Amino acid sequence: MGCDLVKFKEIYLEADQEIKEALVNILEENGLEGWSWLDKGSRVGCLFYLPDDPKWRRKMKSIEKKVKELEKYNLNPGKLELKIEDISSSSWEKIIEEAEKPRQVLSDMWITPPDYKGEIPEGEVILKMRSGMAFGTGDHASTRLVLGYIKENLKASEKVLDIGTGSGILALTAGNLGAEKVVGIDNDPQAVEIARENVALNNLNNRVIINQGDLVSELEGQFDLILVNILLPEILAVIPQLDKFSQKGSRLILSGLLSKQVPLIKEKAQKSCWHIVDTSLDGEWAGVLLERRE
Repeated sequence: MGCDLVKFKEIYLEADQEIKEALVNILEENGLEGWSWLDKGSRVGCLFYLPDDPKWRRKMKSIEKKVKELEKYNLNPGKLELKIEDISSSSWEKIIEEAEKPRQVLSDMWITPPDYKGEIPEGEVILKMRSGMAFGTGDHASTRLVLGYIKENLKASEKVLDIGTGSGILALTAGNLGAEKVVGIDNDPQAVEIARENVALNNLNNRVIINQGDLVSELEGQFDLILVNILLPEILAVIPQLDKFSQKGSRLILSGLLSKQVPLIKEKAQKSCWHIVDTSLDGEWAGVLLERRE
């Protein structure tokens, strides 16, 4: 089949400006990359793409549902405007052309396309990630916060769990920085497929395992470091389940949070065995580092 036969859905979603950052997280969780913005004053338009396959309607419904649910967390999307058009892969190639370049996500960490042959400063952490219809690639503030915490807190030969792994960028980083074993888990089969490709691209199959499942319901074993970069409702639901996968001294890194949502995490932590060690901000987004006390 020729590439000119591949089709995509071009989707334009417009909502109130205040949900822009939260919408980025929703798009990442549903397998999107490469969106663009149209600033319209108090409103913002977001343009993104989905493969025209049987899964696209399910993903679109998931995105719409999560946007509407933001009202529960004091974020008002306003009236949603949605437009959907068909687009061919020849047009898509032009759209993702700019993604075929290395991106610096931390002061000493770069994400590059798989076949990039250009120069990167020596001594930098380099991860290869498939572009196009990939998941989070480190550009979002919530991802950067977790990456920073991993670099500061991961100890050699530790076991790491990455819940809601998406592209696998957090799992790959942990494996690259010396974790003995990393398990990434996601309930989206497309995310799992892409994450596994990225693991292979970085030659980390001996350290990083990607599983498909419903968050932690089917996991076994204990982990020294647990990474959770998902939205607040899922974070609050998963925290009580982490006791059986951790031990005294285990650390937990949470992100996908707006700074004003941190008090909810503090309230949840007070009722658990987890103690907040540090909170870090990047714009409106927050990362939280916790340690298990008992």
